[in-house]
Amino acid sequence: MSLKRLAEWAGQSERMMLHAIWFIMLLLFFFLGIIIGYSLKDESYIPEYADSWPLAKVTRVIDGDTIVVDWMGQRERVRILGIDAPETRRTRTFYEQAEQLGISEEYLLAYASIATQIVENWLLNRYVRLVFGGREGEIVRDSFGRLLAYVELDDIDIGERLLLGGNAVVYEDDEHPRIETYRLFQEEARRKRRGIWRNI
Repeated sequence: MSLKRLAEWAGQSERMMLHAIWFIMLLLFFFLGIIIGYSLKDESYIPEYADSWPLAKVTRVIDGDTIVVDWMGQRERVRILGIDAPETRRTRTFYEQAEQLGISEEYLLAYASIATQIVENWLLNRYVRLVFGGREGEIVRDSFGRLLAYVELDDIDIGERLLLGGNAVVYEDDEHPRIETYRLFQEEARRKRRGIWRNI
């Protein structure tokens, strides 16, 4: 091989080596950017309240008192503590609700859709705070494995708002710290004939 060809080959090899080094560096910066992006996303997209549980993102609304959330790396069903919204299906509980309230099944079924839509409008795809009513804030579940918790959006108690609007009633089987206040909210809705109390 002539000296000229050897020099050309050496020059090409050097350029190829430089291209390879630049390519490897670009790949490293790319992956480093992804890692930094994910770490920033974790901090900014899942905010936390100081001295409390992380916020939960509402991914689905089942009915007026039950939601599905992404919380602490898990998908959880949450039963809003202390309230009972109209059932969306003709279950045994649905018939019991209609009888207890003394209203027609058709009206109750229609209002179940309204209550569900209200909760969906308020909460779907938003971050909420779960406040547990057990002793010292311990996590409590019902017999179906659902979390039992007050649900707060921007420090607003959703159960309280549902009761005040007549979109739910007090669930008397629950003993919890806010039950007396909830009864007052329900009484106000009944007195002012709001929501389900309109035709009673």
